[in-house]
Amino acid sequence: MKYLLHIDPLSLASIHKVIQDIDTYNRAWKVQTYLNIEQLQELRHLSTVQSTGSSTRIEGGRMSDEAIADLIDHMHIQSLSSRDEQEVAGYFTSLEIIQEQYRDLLLSESLIKALHNELLRYSSKDTHHRGQYKQLSNQVVATDAHGEQQIIFQTTDPALTPKAMETAVNWYLAERASKNQHPLILIGAFIYEFLSIHPFQDGNGRLSRLLTNLLLLQNGYEFVLYTSLERVIENDKAGYYKALMTAQRHRGTEKEDIGRWLYYLLNAIRQITERLAEDEQSLVEEPAVLYLNTRQRRVLDFVRREGELSVGEVDNLLPEVSRNTLKYDLKRLTEAGLLLQRGKGRGTVYTKVR
Repeated sequence: MKYLLHIDPLSLASIHKVIQDIDTYNRAWKVQTYLNIEQLQELRHLSTVQSTGSSTRIEGGRMSDEAIADLIDHMHIQSLSSRDEQEVAGYFTSLEIIQEQYRDLLLSESLIKALHNELLRYSSKDTHHRGQYKQLSNQVVATDAHGEQQIIFQTTDPALTPKAMETAVNWYLAERASKNQHPLILIGAFIYEFLSIHPFQDGNGRLSRLLTNLLLLQNGYEFVLYTSLERVIENDKAGYYKALMTAQRHRGTEKEDIGRWLYYLLNAIRQITERLAEDEQSLVEEPAVLYLNTRQRRVLDFVRREGELSVGEVDNLLPEVSRNTLKYDLKRLTEAGLLLQRGKGRGTVYTKVR
């Protein structure tokens, strides 16, 4: 599998810069020293909800973060009737297991199968194949905004899948032990190979993102506990598929080059470090932000971005939310000291504190 480390020189230069930025941030990351245990738990919960929402929506799910948070809060008493709900529950519980147990989870085919089994545990239609490699050919497809599916690339033949997975896992473990390559490059290469094999009948995309989180945590990048890599990928889903397609163009030949895929993935990781760096100050000075739901965070972001907004202007920015709900959100944000209210009645406007 040495061909996996074929990287064009231009991409390699960019990748080294991105890795340097990520490692510099990781060494200096201190947000966990500013917050108490309760605040850290709330931040991690928010990140997990965002990651669950984004990862399932990348594959065609339709649930909002607010609906997911509500589902998770009441999951023990709800019947997971829809496929969206089942996929959300599976991703959330799988990610929680990874976050809690990553130090003791050793990468192996057995672990990957166990994670797949957990990922699809609530999916009634997937009982027959969860935790088992595929028996039928599958393809990587992308769903556009209109619900149309487009084939991205062909994947490994089912008969060849067990051997391909054995080779991929052994390659990663051997390369990691040798320390000849930076861990971030190995993670990106392994995830690319996993996606190219597409070893399971369904759930490969979601599982690849779970594995990315696992390997990042195991290699000391613990900031991923408190931010969502999946959200960055969701926001640039076209770039995600384009990077895969570019590498896949010469799959299995000496021309196969994963430079652009590696740059895409590592740049996404750099983006979450940049977002965390921007958030650190507000997390320290405004811990109340941690206890806002996703919708309230959006309202706060809108007002801060614009400087001043009326209820009607916020309503135009969030047409899917009722005006009464927005009024409640603005009231809560004002009471928490995160926004200032000026004026009365129809002339009321809300401004950022500073």
